[in-house]
Amino acid sequence: MSVTVFGSINMDVVLQVERLPQPGETVTAHDIAYFPGGKGGNQAVASARFGVPTRMIGAVGGDGHGAFLRTYLADCGIDVESVAMVGGATGLAHINLSSAGENQIVVIAGANAATLAPREWTASAQGQAVAVAQLELPVPQVAVFLELSRKGGAISVLNAAPAIREAEPLLADADVLIVNETELGFYIGAVVPDEPVAAAAAARSLLRRQGQWIVVTLGAAGLIAVSHGETIVQPAPKVKVVDTVGAGDCFCGVLAGALSEGLGFTQALALAGRAASLSVQRAGAAASMPLRAEL
Repeated sequence: MSVTVFGSINMDVVLQVERLPQPGETVTAHDIAYFPGGKGGNQAVASARFGVPTRMIGAVGGDGHGAFLRTYLADCGIDVESVAMVGGATGLAHINLSSAGENQIVVIAGANAATLAPREWTASAQGQAVAVAQLELPVPQVAVFLELSRKGGAISVLNAAPAIREAEPLLADADVLIVNETELGFYIGAVVPDEPVAAAAAARSLLRRQGQWIVVTLGAAGLIAVSHGETIVQPAPKVKVVDTVGAGDCFCGVLAGALSEGLGFTQALALAGRAASLSVQRAGAAASMPLRAEL
């Protein structure tokens, strides 16, 4: 069983600040660090560390960041044959990280905006147990990837982040659709209620077909997952938060890995939630992904 991740690969530039700045405000950072990141790269690392054969499909630039990231992913045990090296700069994420563990992120697409020729990735998308995508790559390419994956018999997982209107037609293409509370509010056009039953009803409004699951990650409050006939409410463990960057990606990658092994959906959610709770206790995005033994 295996996981294919089609997604972004970034270098994260993390600025440590006492608190996040308000609009128009200047604050002083007391440290800077560089970490491997990008939603796709993070999710691939999480899947690989969970112990599942994992293939990464994406692009990096021809700069030093690109060479480093491709090597890093390979060292994590990820198949990087379909990670293209294109001209220009590698994607960057500039992250302000507060002492409370909250963050602000601005992403520069760089090589992630490149158009990848179908021969570079479509063949590897088919025949996999689970195919995972996000929305930091061009949406038309994500659409083709999901279509090819489903035709190839894979379970398709879409992390619909960042939330963008162009991606709304793709929501029906995912067997498992994962959003956070903010993204859910964006797609339903309303504020998500705090009360679990009402929040579950809001999530259910995103269901587009039978057999589909909507998973809403709620940070410290845990998660809600709904299908047409079932609701799962899962609390989050109480932990000391160091860095929330990449926690959602950790959840997605481990969930994909667990599903690829044929685990039940409730059990897969529990493992993914436990992994995310470990990741927030560590600095960095890809670097914070736990090993299978830690779960």
